Amino acid sequence: MKKTLQMTLAAACFAGCASTSVSSSVNTQNKLAQNQQLKIERIVVDGKTFDPKNAEEIPNISFDKDKFYGYSGCNRFFGSYVNNGDSIKINGAGAASTQMLCHPMDVMNFENSFLSNFNGTFKISNENGKLILNNGKMKIFFK
Repeated sequence: MKKTLQMTLAAACFAGCASTSVSSSVNTQNKLAQNQQLKIERIVVDGKTFDPKNAEEIPNISFDKDKFYGYSGCNRFFGSYVNNGDSIKINGAGAASTQMLCHPMDVMNFENSFLSNFNGTFKISNENGKLILNNGKMKIFFK
């Protein structure tokens, strides 16, 4: 009886942890998940694709109520936004970030392209089960 109770409690703990774990899964209803880390697969800026494959950590972003924060391949970034349901509007001039220089250069190119275009209003869409943010100049594809 005691062993069954322990196994049940352990299973409940794992199930509870699974529901709050960091995730890059997306809602198929084109909504941003709150307090979940969304991993950036690639960005396309003016038709040119930037892939963060050489970054030490996968670039990501999290949305929390009216704030966002994340990692852009080399530096941490943060800012505020307004959620309009099927779109988000980044407040101000865009994201603020730390200012470290990193190597290899393709990581810096990815980061500079991302941060300099992460502003304005992004339409939220879904293609093949993957979340996409698009402001007309840059498309962000999430894993």
